Amino acid sequence: MATGTLKILRELNDYTQAFVAEDVLGISQATYARLEASPLKLTAEHAQKLAALYNVSAEHLLAAGTPVIVFKQAEDGNSTAQLTATLTALQTQNELLIQQNTELVKLVKTLSQQTALPYE
Repeated sequence: MATGTLKILRELNDYTQAFVAEDVLGISQATYARLEASPLKLTAEHAQKLAALYNVSAEHLLAAGTPVIVFKQAEDGNSTAQLTATLTALQTQNELLIQQNTELVKLVKTLSQQTALPYE
């Protein structure tokens, strides 16, 4: 395995060394840090657990050389087009809420003037 592969996979998945070490492998963070620095000491059991965690084959995990990372579409089917459409809808909704808030503030000011109550 190329040095750095474990760190790259961990960082791509936003995992901490402590999480991978303690929750996944059942070892200390310090021990895991040494494995990231020297992956040749990785046991078969740990390799299987890490392969499952990162959704890669043990062969790819243990392969010598530069790691090749392939990004797959999310299982829930969220493609870039769907995410863009959702973002646009949320932006439109936000603009409407801002407009409604502005109208409500004006209404409260008007009502406070009519009732002679101070508006803060």
